[in-house]
Amino acid sequence: MTGKGTLDQDNWAWDEFLAFLRLSKTPPANVLLSSYWTMGAVRHGDHIAKVRITPDPSYAAAVVRRTIDPASAQEVFRPALQAELQERPYAFDIQVQLCTDLEHMPVEDTTVEWPEQLSPSVTVARLRLPQQDSSGPENLEKMDSLSFTPWRVTAEHAPPGQHHAARKEVYRRSSIERHRLNQQPRTEPRSADAGVTIAGIAGVTMRA
Repeated sequence: MTGKGTLDQDNWAWDEFLAFLRLSKTPPANVLLSSYWTMGAVRHGDHIAKVRITPDPSYAAAVVRRTIDPASAQEVFRPALQAELQERPYAFDIQVQLCTDLEHMPVEDTTVEWPEQLSPSVTVARLRLPQQDSSGPENLEKMDSLSFTPWRVTAEHAPPGQHHAARKEVYRRSSIERHRLNQQPRTEPRSADAGVTIAGIAGVTMRA
C-alpha cells in the first residue's frame, strides 16, 4: 500500500485497498439481485454523472435461485441466470446520479462513492429482459467475439477523466490481442441481432 515506505503519502493506496475490502465482503448472489455502477463518471452533454442499474423490486422478489455457492460447481452464475430467465422475464431500473459537487463527487478518483445526500440517483429508464433461453452454444460464440468499451459513444457522451483515457487504449489493445489469439475477425456490431443475450454477457463477466 505504501511501496514499502518508498512512496509519498499522497500516493499511498489505502483508499483503493479499503474499497477492495468492502467489495470482498459482499456475499455471492444471483446476478439478477445485484446492482451495477459505472465506476468512473460518464458525460451527458453538459452534465457529468454516474449510472446505476439496479433490480426492479417487484421482479427481484420473484427470483428463486437467490444465493450462489461458487464452490459448488465450476460455473455457477450463468446457469442460475439462464434458469431464471427461462421461467420469467426480468427488469432493471436504470438510474442516473448527477455530479453536483466536484469536491465531494470527484471525477478522477473512482474509489470515492458519490454521496446520495448531495445528489440522489434518479430512475430514468427501465431495462426489460424478455423470457428467453440463452443456453445455446451459439450465444457463447457471439459473445466471445464481442468487445466492450465505454468509448463506443458519440462525442457528447465521451467518458471524462484521465483514467478513462488510459482505459481506452488498454481496452483497444486487449481486444486486438484477444481476437488475434482466437483467430476471430474484429468487427463492430451493426445491429441488435449481432449482439448476444444478457445471460450470455453475464456468464463471461462473472468468469472474468
